[in-house]
Amino acid sequence: MKIKIFILIWISLMSTAVWSQSMRVTGYIVNDKNEAIGGTTISELGNEKNASVSDEQGNFVISLKTGGKLMIANVGYQSQTVSAVSGAPMRIRLAADVKGLEDVVVVGFGRQKRITSTGAVSSVKGEEIRSVPTANIQNTLVGRLPGFFSQQRSGQPGSDAADFFIRGVNSINGTDNKPLIIVDDIEYDYTQLSQLNVNEVESVSILKDAATTSIYGLKGANGVLVITTIRGRIGKPRINVTAENGINKVIRLPTFLDSYATALLRNEATINDAYGQSQTPVLPFTPNDLQKFKDGSDPYGHPNVNWSDVLLNKTSSQSRYNVDINGGNSFVKYFTSLGYYSANGILKEFKPVGDYVNTDYFYRRFNYRSNLDITPTKTLKIRFDVNGRFETVNNPSGTVDGLFQELNAFRYTAPYAMPVINPDGSYGYASHVGAVTNNGAINPIFRLANGGYIRSFKNNYNIVVGADQKLDFITSGLSVKVNVSYAGNNNEGRNLNRSGLPAYKYNVTTNSYSIRDAGQYRMLPYSIAVPGGAFNSTTIVQGSLNYDRTFGRHHFTGILLVNQRNYIDGAKIPINYRGTTARLDYDFKRKYLLGVTVARNGNDLFRKENRFGIFPAVSWGYNLSEEKFFKNLFPFFDMFKVRGSYGLVGSDASYPATVTSVVQYSTTGSNNYGNTTAEGALVNPDVTWEKERKTDLGLEVNMFQGRITLSGSYFYNFRYDQLIDQGGVPLLIGQTLPKKNVGKSENRGFDGMITYKNSAGKINYSISANASHAVNRIVYISEAADYPYQAKTGTRLGLIMGYHNLGFYQLEDFEANGKVKKGIAAPLWSVIQPGDLKYADMNGDGVITDADKTWLSKPNLPNTNLGAEFTIGYKGLTLRALLQGAYGYAVQVTAEGAGDAFNSNLRPWNLERWTPATAATASYPRMGLNSNINNISWQTVSDFWVADSWYVRLKSLELAYQIPDRWLKATRVIQNARVYVAGYNLLNIQEMGKFQQDAEIANGTGNAYPNTANFNLGLQLGF
Repeated sequence: MKIKIFILIWISLMSTAVWSQSMRVTGYIVNDKNEAIGGTTISELGNEKNASVSDEQGNFVISLKTGGKLMIANVGYQSQTVSAVSGAPMRIRLAADVKGLEDVVVVGFGRQKRITSTGAVSSVKGEEIRSVPTANIQNTLVGRLPGFFSQQRSGQPGSDAADFFIRGVNSINGTDNKPLIIVDDIEYDYTQLSQLNVNEVESVSILKDAATTSIYGLKGANGVLVITTIRGRIGKPRINVTAENGINKVIRLPTFLDSYATALLRNEATINDAYGQSQTPVLPFTPNDLQKFKDGSDPYGHPNVNWSDVLLNKTSSQSRYNVDINGGNSFVKYFTSLGYYSANGILKEFKPVGDYVNTDYFYRRFNYRSNLDITPTKTLKIRFDVNGRFETVNNPSGTVDGLFQELNAFRYTAPYAMPVINPDGSYGYASHVGAVTNNGAINPIFRLANGGYIRSFKNNYNIVVGADQKLDFITSGLSVKVNVSYAGNNNEGRNLNRSGLPAYKYNVTTNSYSIRDAGQYRMLPYSIAVPGGAFNSTTIVQGSLNYDRTFGRHHFTGILLVNQRNYIDGAKIPINYRGTTARLDYDFKRKYLLGVTVARNGNDLFRKENRFGIFPAVSWGYNLSEEKFFKNLFPFFDMFKVRGSYGLVGSDASYPATVTSVVQYSTTGSNNYGNTTAEGALVNPDVTWEKERKTDLGLEVNMFQGRITLSGSYFYNFRYDQLIDQGGVPLLIGQTLPKKNVGKSENRGFDGMITYKNSAGKINYSISANASHAVNRIVYISEAADYPYQAKTGTRLGLIMGYHNLGFYQLEDFEANGKVKKGIAAPLWSVIQPGDLKYADMNGDGVITDADKTWLSKPNLPNTNLGAEFTIGYKGLTLRALLQGAYGYAVQVTAEGAGDAFNSNLRPWNLERWTPATAATASYPRMGLNSNINNISWQTVSDFWVADSWYVRLKSLELAYQIPDRWLKATRVIQNARVYVAGYNLLNIQEMGKFQQDAEIANGTGNAYPNTANFNLGLQLGF
């Protein structure tokens, strides 16, 4: 009996204990405005693996196993711990994280809270860049991210993506400066990035120091651009539709002189070129010709044509449409996006002979994405992503050297070259002195209308399958993650070409026509060419063991990652990359911070013996604002964190595509003694990757409840083992030497950002400014410089070599017989006369030779970038503006782009030429033809043809209105609506000297499609 009583008591006690340890809690989450907050994580304190997520209405249900307290967390809100209450639903209010301390930044293979991050990271949210009217995501980042350097070198639809670099450049090999691009933990190339639809983007980060890039090992030296795309959220399906239409307008086109002024200067050049000759030259244009050019009385025999006006429209059109669907439940969440972008060129539409063929520039792109997250159990998450792009780029085929180079070229489109159209409706050809061939260039209208097109198709698709399994049964906070991805690029082309167009020259005097080519009286049919396509694919397998655990005031996060990448490019040898990385981050009370990363990776391009490298990094941080004495002294600081990092990263981008392992011999021909056998170049089997030691010191500050935020970094990067030519070895050895890992360079600078945001009544506003400065220097390069001023060591990367211009030779520099006076250095390659360009005699030998060349001016990439953004909102109205500028660089302008007389069409600058009367004020050399190479930009390179440049642009401007909800209630379908006008590159102030080129071009040959300003009207609807 006693035993039975004991058993009953024991069962009763156990039941009570079980009941007390199992508590069902319900409730809902709201914000300060009593609005429901979905997606909030509710977990059991001390048993974090037991968690729930609030739905769209903020409701949640959780069963506590140990009883006690709940941890409530949501990005953008202050985390809190509350006591659990059973029975009636709990009402939990989350306060907005106005301080920004809980903001999350995306880093390599993970996320970190800003307050505990020890790395140098700049980031921007996708919503801040979505309405910028440009096709490429990198164009939207300019001026927004400290450390982001860029140049948009073309405005052509489909080819207008800016080249970009993180913290400038630091590789002697120009191809080895591009950052690594990671989208959702998967490596992208530049083609894939330029095709990415900005409507799919959740956030963009750039990783700049060793703490954040060493995890990528030999691919992290140039920095990393990390993009995360939007994923599904719990709630009913939300459909968002965006429609935009706009126009593009060229920022700057050259202004050319008319036929009368060109003919006058053509006569003057003829006279000048006869300097010192006994015979009087025959002028190409008589006074009667000049008068007809001036009064326009003979439009067919003496035409005056502005070919830019004839061939180009003032504006072109673009449009963008996007549909997103986002939603899900506790089992499955989804985000689906479909987008279409279209942009046309500024070439006018000319009617071809026969069937219509679109010969204009245009770009068409279709994007699709489906991100699917499945949670079959509380501990397992499955990811399945499918995305891709189809794009078409079209170029006119009816040009020889490209449309814009021909518009600049005197030999093609001189204003008096030919009339727009002959009296009988036929098209002519250039008949002026200096035409491109003896027969002359055919009328560009005729060529562009009937020459066909060059069309490329770029198709890209990506598939990602992943799984994330919690391993709390082993230890709390442990999980394993696997991702497998496949990306394919299939690029093809289709060219429709036609040559041999019948063109006729009209003779006004005889009222007759002469054909350009006696064998070409009819229009030939189009020929179709399909250039060799390209197919490449990338397969990536990633597996990681992740750890995130808090022990009281100690917080640990860690990752052990294995990563393998296989790249196949057609019939080329596949490239396999493999890496193992370990990272551990620790913080104590969010005050003392420490991070350690070690990566071991390599690829099979290198010899087996030195295929892998070790890339370690260490970082630290100290948040003084968590110290009691600091809080007492400076209570207005929300965060005051100093941090630093040091580590080693690498880059294998400069490794040669093919490397042989033996000395080869080849038969090159025959001579009097038989065949000649030549010894091939020596090889270097020990080629390795470039290495860079990165040092970074930073400060991050939040003040006055997050109203002021400040971040800044000083950095120093030293790169060594760069693969360069052995220029310091004498040629006397008679053998071609292989490249060797001996180059060294350094790059130092700073970048930072400050933001102020506040509100007054119904007005809220923010102002932010950022600056980036980076200056590099070549520490060592193998060379054999004859003179110190020709040594490349000690100079900056990207300089050009040429002559230093001292102005013009003046009349007093010559004897009465026309020869240069003694003591006046003159070039050996040209006969000099007054008004010619004068160069510095660097070695003092009394003549100008190659020995007087030196390194000129500045590199083409700006060393300083500035940005300032202003946002103000009143009720539903928002105005946002971004100013961006750059300086500390130079542009070399040559040939057709330089205003190089009679190579280029003549410009107003040519009127400032040297003459005896203008000797003291002239800014251009005396008029001459292409016989005097001393004054020709592309034949004698000098800093006369280099412009120290800078620019300031109103990079983007947006005025948006959120339509009030009360206006939408009547529709019963539309949940929100927003209308906006947006612009890109609207205001442009720049310095390019006398050169009529855009300040962002890489060089000034005149062949680039000009950059454009964009204006858009858009509408966003939510259902």
